[in-house]
Amino acid sequence: MYKHKKIIAFIPARKGSKRIKNKNTINLNGKPLFEYSVDIARKSKYIDDILVSTDSNEILKRAQELGCIKNDLRPQILANDYSRIIDSVMYELDLLKDKDYYALVLLQPTFPIRTIEMIDNAIEKFFESKESLITVVKQKESPLFMRQIENGRLEKLIEKSSDIRSQDMPQYYRIVGSIYINQISVLTSQTVFNENKVPFEIDPYFAVDIDYEEDLEVAKERIKNEDIYVSLCSKKR
Repeated sequence: MYKHKKIIAFIPARKGSKRIKNKNTINLNGKPLFEYSVDIARKSKYIDDILVSTDSNEILKRAQELGCIKNDLRPQILANDYSRIIDSVMYELDLLKDKDYYALVLLQPTFPIRTIEMIDNAIEKFFESKESLITVVKQKESPLFMRQIENGRLEKLIEKSSDIRSQDMPQYYRIVGSIYINQISVLTSQTVFNENKVPFEIDPYFAVDIDYEEDLEVAKERIKNEDIYVSLCSKKR
Protein backbone atom coordinates (compact mmCIF):
# COMPACT_ATOMS: atom_id res chain seq x y z
CA MET A 1 0.00 0.00 0.00
CA TYR A 2 1.20 3.48 -0.81
CA LYS A 3 -0.47 6.56 0.65
CA HIS A 4 -3.41 4.39 1.73
CA LYS A 5 -3.92 3.06 -1.82
CA LYS A 6 -3.76 -0.67 -2.49
CA ILE A 7 -1.44 -2.05 -5.16
CA ILE A 8 -1.61 -5.38 -6.97
CA ALA A 9 1.23 -6.97 -8.93
CA PHE A 10 0.15 -8.79 -12.08
CA ILE A 11 2.41 -11.49 -13.53
CA PRO A 12 1.30 -13.05 -16.85
CA ALA A 13 2.90 -16.50 -17.14
CA ARG A 14 1.32 -18.76 -19.71
CA LYS A 15 2.78 -22.21 -20.35
CA GLY A 16 3.28 -21.87 -24.11
CA SER A 17 6.19 -20.07 -25.79
CA LYS A 18 7.56 -19.88 -29.30
CA ARG A 19 11.35 -19.78 -29.09
CA ILE A 20 12.12 -21.41 -25.72
CA LYS A 21 9.95 -24.38 -24.74
CA ASN A 22 8.12 -23.89 -21.42
CA LYS A 23 10.01 -20.64 -20.96
CA ASN A 24 8.25 -19.39 -17.84
CA THR A 25 9.08 -22.56 -15.91
CA ILE A 26 12.59 -23.05 -17.26
CA ASN A 27 15.21 -23.44 -14.55
CA LEU A 28 17.25 -20.28 -14.12
CA ASN A 29 19.99 -20.65 -11.52
CA GLY A 30 17.92 -22.96 -9.37
CA LYS A 31 14.35 -21.77 -9.71
CA PRO A 32 11.66 -21.32 -12.39
CA LEU A 33 11.89 -18.11 -14.40
CA PHE A 34 8.46 -16.79 -13.34
CA GLU A 35 9.39 -17.06 -9.64
CA TYR A 36 11.86 -14.19 -9.94
CA SER A 37 8.96 -11.81 -10.60
CA VAL A 38 6.89 -13.29 -7.77
CA ASP A 39 9.80 -13.06 -5.34
CA ILE A 40 10.66 -9.44 -6.09
CA ALA A 41 6.98 -8.44 -5.81
CA ARG A 42 6.79 -10.13 -2.41
CA LYS A 43 9.77 -8.10 -1.22
CA SER A 44 8.31 -4.74 -2.23
CA LYS A 45 7.21 -2.64 0.72
CA TYR A 46 4.27 -1.26 -1.28
CA ILE A 47 2.72 -4.20 -3.16
CA ASP A 48 -0.23 -5.69 -1.27
CA ASP A 49 -1.15 -8.71 -3.39
CA ILE A 50 0.26 -10.68 -6.31
CA LEU A 51 -1.77 -12.35 -9.04
CA VAL A 52 -0.18 -14.81 -11.45
CA SER A 53 -2.35 -15.21 -14.53
CA THR A 54 -1.65 -18.53 -16.23
CA ASP A 55 -3.05 -21.50 -18.10
CA SER A 56 -0.57 -23.84 -16.40
CA ASN A 57 -1.57 -25.94 -13.40
CA GLU A 58 2.10 -26.22 -12.43
CA ILE A 59 2.63 -22.45 -12.42
CA LEU A 60 -0.68 -21.74 -10.66
CA LYS A 61 -0.02 -24.27 -7.91
CA ARG A 62 3.49 -22.94 -7.25
CA ALA A 63 2.33 -19.31 -7.32
CA GLN A 64 -0.32 -20.02 -4.71
CA GLU A 65 2.22 -21.89 -2.58
CA LEU A 66 4.25 -18.68 -2.65
CA GLY A 67 1.30 -16.69 -1.30
CA CYS A 68 -0.21 -15.28 -4.49
CA ILE A 69 -3.95 -14.72 -4.89
CA LYS A 70 -6.03 -17.90 -5.03
CA ASN A 71 -7.32 -17.59 -8.58
CA ASP A 72 -8.17 -20.12 -11.30
CA LEU A 73 -6.58 -20.90 -14.64
CA ARG A 74 -7.19 -18.28 -17.31
CA PRO A 75 -9.28 -19.40 -20.35
CA GLN A 76 -7.38 -20.84 -23.30
CA ILE A 77 -8.61 -18.02 -25.52
CA LEU A 78 -6.45 -15.72 -23.36
CA ALA A 79 -3.42 -18.02 -23.48
CA ASN A 80 -2.48 -18.40 -27.14
CA ASP A 81 0.30 -16.77 -29.18
CA TYR A 82 -1.99 -13.91 -30.20
CA SER A 83 -3.46 -13.12 -26.80
CA ARG A 84 -2.87 -9.62 -25.47
CA ILE A 85 -1.79 -9.06 -21.88
CA ILE A 86 -4.41 -6.36 -21.40
CA ASP A 87 -7.18 -8.88 -22.12
CA SER A 88 -5.90 -11.15 -19.35
CA VAL A 89 -5.55 -8.16 -17.04
CA MET A 90 -9.15 -7.08 -17.63
CA TYR A 91 -10.41 -10.66 -17.23
CA GLU A 92 -8.61 -11.25 -13.93
CA LEU A 93 -9.45 -7.83 -12.49
CA ASP A 94 -13.12 -8.36 -13.29
CA LEU A 95 -13.04 -11.44 -11.07
CA LEU A 96 -11.52 -9.32 -8.29
CA LYS A 97 -14.00 -6.46 -8.54
CA ASP A 98 -14.67 -6.62 -4.80
CA LYS A 99 -11.01 -5.79 -4.14
CA ASP A 100 -10.24 -2.10 -3.85
CA TYR A 101 -6.96 -1.86 -5.78
CA TYR A 102 -5.79 1.52 -7.02
CA ALA A 103 -2.73 0.61 -9.10
CA LEU A 104 -1.51 -2.37 -11.10
CA VAL A 105 2.19 -3.20 -11.36
CA LEU A 106 2.73 -5.40 -14.40
CA LEU A 107 5.83 -7.59 -14.12
CA GLN A 108 6.59 -9.70 -17.15
CA PRO A 109 8.34 -12.90 -16.05
CA THR A 110 10.77 -12.72 -18.97
CA PHE A 111 12.60 -9.93 -17.08
CA PRO A 112 14.11 -11.76 -14.08
CA ILE A 113 16.69 -9.15 -13.10
CA ARG A 114 15.10 -6.46 -10.98
CA THR A 115 15.89 -5.06 -7.55
CA ILE A 116 13.60 -4.13 -4.69
CA GLU A 117 14.70 -0.53 -5.07
CA MET A 118 13.67 -0.52 -8.74
CA ILE A 119 10.17 -1.70 -7.90
CA ASP A 120 9.59 0.61 -4.96
CA ASN A 121 11.16 3.68 -6.60
CA ALA A 122 9.04 3.10 -9.70
CA ILE A 123 5.90 2.95 -7.54
CA GLU A 124 6.86 6.18 -5.80
CA LYS A 125 7.44 7.92 -9.13
CA PHE A 126 4.10 6.68 -10.45
CA PHE A 127 2.26 8.20 -7.51
CA GLU A 128 4.20 11.45 -7.82
CA SER A 129 3.46 11.78 -11.54
CA LYS A 130 -0.12 10.42 -11.40
CA GLU A 131 0.38 8.96 -14.89
CA SER A 132 1.10 5.52 -16.32
CA LEU A 133 4.77 4.50 -16.02
CA ILE A 134 7.14 2.34 -18.04
CA THR A 135 10.80 1.36 -17.75
CA VAL A 136 13.26 2.69 -20.33
CA VAL A 137 16.98 2.58 -21.07
CA LYS A 138 19.20 5.13 -22.78
CA GLN A 139 20.12 4.36 -26.37
CA LYS A 140 23.61 4.92 -27.73
CA GLU A 141 22.51 4.56 -31.33
CA SER A 142 20.33 7.31 -32.74
CA PRO A 143 17.23 6.38 -34.77
CA LEU A 144 18.18 9.28 -37.05
CA PHE A 145 20.61 6.85 -38.67
CA MET A 146 18.21 3.90 -38.84
CA ARG A 147 16.37 3.00 -42.02
CA GLN A 148 13.81 0.56 -43.35
CA ILE A 149 14.18 -1.00 -46.76
CA GLU A 150 11.02 -0.63 -48.81
CA ASN A 151 10.95 -1.65 -52.46
CA GLY A 152 14.73 -1.75 -52.48
CA ARG A 153 15.13 1.79 -51.16
CA LEU A 154 16.17 3.16 -47.76
CA GLU A 155 13.39 4.98 -45.92
CA LYS A 156 13.81 7.01 -42.73
CA LEU A 157 12.19 5.99 -39.49
CA ILE A 158 12.19 9.61 -38.32
CA GLU A 159 11.57 12.51 -40.65
CA LYS A 160 14.48 14.60 -39.42
CA SER A 161 17.76 15.48 -41.07
CA SER A 162 20.66 13.22 -40.11
CA ASP A 163 23.06 16.06 -40.94
CA ILE A 164 23.76 16.77 -37.29
CA ARG A 165 26.79 16.44 -35.04
CA SER A 166 26.61 13.54 -32.61
CA GLN A 167 27.07 15.88 -29.64
CA ASP A 168 24.03 17.89 -30.77
CA MET A 169 21.71 14.91 -31.02
CA PRO A 170 18.87 14.50 -28.55
CA GLN A 171 19.02 11.60 -26.13
CA TYR A 172 16.80 8.72 -27.20
CA TYR A 173 15.37 5.99 -25.01
CA ARG A 174 14.16 2.46 -25.67
CA ILE A 175 11.19 1.10 -23.77
CA VAL A 176 11.73 -2.18 -21.95
CA GLY A 177 8.98 -4.30 -20.46
CA SER A 178 10.47 -4.80 -17.02
CA ILE A 179 7.98 -2.69 -15.04
CA TYR A 180 4.69 -1.09 -16.06
CA ILE A 181 2.44 0.73 -13.58
CA ASN A 182 -1.10 1.88 -14.35
CA GLN A 183 -4.06 3.24 -12.46
CA ILE A 184 -6.66 0.49 -12.59
CA SER A 185 -9.70 2.75 -12.92
CA VAL A 186 -8.55 4.01 -16.34
CA LEU A 187 -7.59 0.65 -17.81
CA THR A 188 -9.69 -0.52 -20.76
CA SER A 189 -9.42 -3.25 -23.37
CA GLN A 190 -7.80 -0.63 -25.61
CA THR A 191 -4.94 0.10 -23.21
CA VAL A 192 -1.48 -0.49 -24.69
CA PHE A 193 1.07 -0.81 -21.90
CA ASN A 194 3.97 0.09 -24.19
CA GLU A 195 2.36 3.52 -24.60
CA ASN A 196 2.59 4.39 -20.91
CA LYS A 197 3.78 7.97 -20.57
CA VAL A 198 6.12 8.40 -17.61
CA PRO A 199 9.66 7.07 -18.13
CA PHE A 200 11.44 5.22 -15.35
CA GLU A 201 15.04 4.86 -16.44
CA ILE A 202 16.90 1.69 -15.49
CA ASP A 203 20.46 0.59 -16.12
CA PRO A 204 20.79 -1.55 -19.27
CA TYR A 205 22.35 -4.19 -17.02
CA PHE A 206 18.85 -4.99 -15.76
CA ALA A 207 17.14 -4.92 -19.16
CA VAL A 208 17.58 -8.61 -19.96
CA ASP A 209 14.49 -9.97 -21.72
CA ILE A 210 14.48 -13.76 -21.99
CA ASP A 211 13.50 -14.35 -25.59
CA TYR A 212 16.32 -16.52 -26.95
CA GLU A 213 18.66 -19.12 -25.45
CA GLU A 214 21.51 -16.60 -25.42
CA ASP A 215 19.39 -14.31 -23.23
CA LEU A 216 19.18 -17.09 -20.67
CA GLU A 217 22.95 -17.34 -20.58
CA VAL A 218 23.29 -13.60 -20.04
CA ALA A 219 20.74 -13.70 -17.21
CA LYS A 220 22.48 -16.64 -15.55
CA GLU A 221 25.77 -14.79 -15.45
CA ARG A 222 24.28 -11.56 -14.16
CA ILE A 223 22.26 -13.25 -11.43
CA LYS A 224 25.50 -14.89 -10.27
CA ASN A 225 26.86 -11.41 -9.64
CA GLU A 226 27.04 -11.09 -5.87
CA ASP A 227 25.47 -7.62 -5.59
CA ILE A 228 22.51 -8.55 -7.78
CA TYR A 229 22.07 -11.86 -5.99
CA VAL A 230 21.97 -10.20 -2.57
CA SER A 231 19.42 -7.66 -3.76
CA LEU A 232 17.23 -10.29 -5.40
CA CYS A 233 17.39 -12.64 -2.46
CA SER A 234 17.26 -10.22 0.46
CA LYS A 235 14.65 -10.98 3.09
CA LYS A 236 11.05 -9.96 2.65
CA ARG A 237 10.03 -7.01 4.79
